[in-house]
Amino acid sequence: MTVPRRGAVAGSVLMPEPYNRKPSYPTNAARVADEVLVGYRNWRSTLSGHPECDGMVAVGLASEFEDLRAFMNTCHGALSIQWGAADTVPGTAWTANEQRYPVEERDGEEGPELVQLLAVHRVGWLDVYDVPALMYVAGDRNGLHVGVWITNNQGGARRAVSLVQRIMRSFERA
Repeated sequence: MTVPRRGAVAGSVLMPEPYNRKPSYPTNAARVADEVLVGYRNWRSTLSGHPECDGMVAVGLASEFEDLRAFMNTCHGALSIQWGAADTVPGTAWTANEQRYPVEERDGEEGPELVQLLAVHRVGWLDVYDVPALMYVAGDRNGLHVGVWITNNQGGARRAVSLVQRIMRSFERA
């Protein structure tokens, strides 16, 4: 899949399964298409008519962003409604003072990283529940920033790191 650069193509990466499938339903990726390549896990329409997914991977050229946090904020625009609100701590009121999980900035072995715990609100058949998840964004490795939004039952942190490494290794400049 091609990695965008404003007005051009920066190169290509191999987007891992199942994020490489083209969704049949319109996605929020169009909001950031000029800056970021987005892959969704199971993008679909829900009974309420709102689109939803089971996770997201985003890839962008490091030189196109001021810093890693700017990349993360850009990617946030492509998240579905439930993933976009997943950083809100369950049980807190929806006010201007709602509690959010903090974003941890750290220097990883290969470069800067951002990590945030998440709770993805899901409506089940008989109940409403929160699925534990996390956001992992790795920066400026092989010229790319890569972000992964993944649930714990899909592999959590270990799987997120693995996805990032596979994507970074596959990058070929245009």
